Amino acid sequence: MTMNAHEPLLCPVLVGRDEVLGLADRRISEVMSAQGGFLLIAGEAGLGKSRLIGAIARRAEAGGMRTASGWVAPQDQDVPAACILDLARSLQRSRTLAPLGRDLLALRDAAVAAEQVGRRILVRDIVDRIRASLDVPTLFMFEDLQWADELSLEIIGELARATREVPLLLLGTYRTEEAPPGASLRDWRARLLGQRVAEEVRLEPLSLEQTAIVTTLLLATGSVAPREVVEVVYSRTDGVPLHIEELLGAVGADARTDVEAIRRADVPETLEDAISARLAQRSPEAQAAARAGAVIGRCFNADVLAGIMNLPPEALDVPLQELVDHAVLEPPGERGMFDFRHQILRDVLYRSTPERERRRFHALAGEFGAWLEGSSEVHASLHYERAGLRDRAYASALEGARQAAHLSAHREAFELYRRAVANAPDELTQSERGELYVAYAMEAASIEENDLGIRMALDAEYAFRAAGQTARAIDALCSVLSLWRRMGHPIHERLALAGQMLAELDVEPAGLERDSVRRECLKWLAITHIDRAALADARAAIQEVRRMSQDPEPGDTEWPLVSDWLDGIVDVKLGDVTRGLAAIERAAQSMERAGLEESVSAYRDGAELAVRNIEYGVAQRLISEGLRQADTIQQSHCAHVMLANRALIAWTAGSWAQASAFGESAVADRGCARAASMARWSLGYVAMSRGEFDQGKAVLEEARAFGQQGESVDLTLPAAWGLAEIALLSGDPQEAARGCEEAEAATDATNQPVLLIPFIVTGVRAYQASARPDEAARWLERCAAQLLGIATIAQPALDHGRGLVELASGSVGQARRDLEAAVRGWVERGRGWEADWCRLDLATSLVRSNRFAAAAKLANEVRESAARLDSPVMLARADALVRQARGHVATDEPWRPLTTREFEVARLVGEGRTNNEIAGSLGIAPKTASSHVEHILAKLGASRRAEIATWASNVHADAVR
Repeated sequence: MTMNAHEPLLCPVLVGRDEVLGLADRRISEVMSAQGGFLLIAGEAGLGKSRLIGAIARRAEAGGMRTASGWVAPQDQDVPAACILDLARSLQRSRTLAPLGRDLLALRDAAVAAEQVGRRILVRDIVDRIRASLDVPTLFMFEDLQWADELSLEIIGELARATREVPLLLLGTYRTEEAPPGASLRDWRARLLGQRVAEEVRLEPLSLEQTAIVTTLLLATGSVAPREVVEVVYSRTDGVPLHIEELLGAVGADARTDVEAIRRADVPETLEDAISARLAQRSPEAQAAARAGAVIGRCFNADVLAGIMNLPPEALDVPLQELVDHAVLEPPGERGMFDFRHQILRDVLYRSTPERERRRFHALAGEFGAWLEGSSEVHASLHYERAGLRDRAYASALEGARQAAHLSAHREAFELYRRAVANAPDELTQSERGELYVAYAMEAASIEENDLGIRMALDAEYAFRAAGQTARAIDALCSVLSLWRRMGHPIHERLALAGQMLAELDVEPAGLERDSVRRECLKWLAITHIDRAALADARAAIQEVRRMSQDPEPGDTEWPLVSDWLDGIVDVKLGDVTRGLAAIERAAQSMERAGLEESVSAYRDGAELAVRNIEYGVAQRLISEGLRQADTIQQSHCAHVMLANRALIAWTAGSWAQASAFGESAVADRGCARAASMARWSLGYVAMSRGEFDQGKAVLEEARAFGQQGESVDLTLPAAWGLAEIALLSGDPQEAARGCEEAEAATDATNQPVLLIPFIVTGVRAYQASARPDEAARWLERCAAQLLGIATIAQPALDHGRGLVELASGSVGQARRDLEAAVRGWVERGRGWEADWCRLDLATSLVRSNRFAAAAKLANEVRESAARLDSPVMLARADALVRQARGHVATDEPWRPLTTREFEVARLVGEGRTNNEIAGSLGIAPKTASSHVEHILAKLGASRRAEIATWASNVHADAVR
């Protein structure tokens, strides 16, 4: 038979995929034994993913498995649960699985119609229904997951976890080039692979040898393809199977073994050129049908295509059959639905359709597409937008956005509101425009498009003011306050805006709307006062909210619970940690039961405060509950903040790899600047702990700058502590001491003593390392005085600092007792870093007590921990102590043989002070100062004050060198 140029060629055999088929066979065998799994197949377009899963499906069916599929097209990306809806329709065509298909469609429809629904509840209901229905081995296939919406991905992910308990094999494919870093699919895939819930196979282009096999099969001459031909084909196609088929299909049969013919300029240079050349050989009627089908963007039937083309259905019988015969369309199957053999074919046809004709087809597709199975307002809105029919695009997009938001499908809702805003009719009233912008701002905030969220909220404010709706305008500004906080906006500007909003409301007529907005404003005023540590002002604002909510409507529990949550925060900040955290947790649980989304904010705040007050058990519980709730309502901001706090807990527990993973995820994921800044604390601490001082310093300086920009002490000092610790460990104790002094001043000015706790031991070490043991003692006294109200929380740090001061003064026995108490306290609190360093300090006290064996044992324990954690700075100190203990060598403080008070006097002598001046500086009698000087001269064997000055200067220089 003679074959013409541009004839479709299909390789009859899957080449180079034996390993993948073998893996699939093993997974099919495991499912037959009731052990399911999830296999992802990734690769570039044209590598044969579709053909491969078709082959796997046939093998599964031959083994007795039931199969169903859920396909999506690019136009389905904004349709919530599109993959699952298509799967449900596929199930309906199965004799045994039809009831499951109907149930899944009913669940989704019920969720859309329900007054209130949690996304997580819908996911759970769908997964539970599928699990209950699968009593025999089943294969579900999901192709082109790069176009899947987030709700579909979430459901498929939960199904993957369920495969451990049901005989279900999941098979999914996606294009690697359409899943860039940051895409939802990439994050989803990374989680599943990291949790070993899924396994992935990456298809590679064919090798030269495999290309030779495909070329031989396509030429079908009975002989092996000439090597020269194979090399030219390989160089033109890079071993992509679809490219090979299209390239050879574009060459006349007689020329396919002619190297020079293939090299000639009239041979298509690209895959798109080859496809265009092949399609150009079809009849005008077939080309027109193909172009109209490409505009539809999804699978279609003859009736819909006929409506779009304004033809009777029978007029398309011959053109459609021609397209099937020439491998442009797949055969229609039992549903009578046509689809393109490959998305690339659809893309080429779409781009080749003249713009005017394309717009006309889109307009008709928006109308007639409603007849298609699985059609929705989302599809219609896209067609109407591309057709330039703004009014109809707006109406369809708005309806789709509301449904998506109702299902907490926030990314899809965001895209649809974007379309609605872009196509909003000019005749919209200002009030309607304001409502549209508010909804868009809320969805932007939900997916951390914070800059856009602020712009939309401000546009909404302007529209409402133009409509004379002052209360609604001020309500829109509450979103600005929320997003400003996420982005680290200065507190004084947030406070000024909140005050301005309340002042405007005060002159508005009383009424339900004004009162509702006023409560919201007071809430944000209270939060802003909390952030600036003006707790009395915060409490007053909360009490005003309570007063306005004394007679709530039946069933309206929101504002009393919000007040409980905020009052709990103030209680914790005032030092009543146990009661405050309990109040926050109760409020969060009650809000969750009431279906209030602010529950996740309460869980977030409770977790953050628990971490700050070293209540890690409580924090872990609140984080677990909070992440579950954030997942339910798809609220990413709070989830990122809780992930940052989880990273901190992991660092304190010595799980540094996990801390890095959590922290990097919170920074890399699309989230708010506040969460990313908090995540940098743990990343900086890990770098510090591993001796990577430059890296740790860079990360923590960025985090500190964010806190300073926002005028937030509680977002500044955790980073500042890490920087002080790095300065100390890297040999700059004076810089470390300066950092500690700044922290002391900040916590004293804002009455937030809990933030001072990490600095206590760092400050003592910094002063001692600077040869200023007297200042170390005074520093500890000042810290203890500031921490009187929360002494229980600070006790391990105070015991540790006291032990170091006693050790420096020569009171070894008391130092040992203090350090033993500190070790117990740090361990009980779960502060691994401080506990290990305290053990080393305790080992030092044991060496000085000549208890060398006990010291060596303790130092060795820390050495093993430091080696496991890869902490060179801790390891070096532990090694030094082990050597001292084994050599029975006790090192002393550099100012020996003087006491710490005598060394303080010596330093003042070195500054040229007289005995009277020394007495005045230290608050002692001149006679006592004179006596100290005499003792110093005797201990140093000196005869003149100048010799004291020289000795003290040398000690100080050695300490800080």
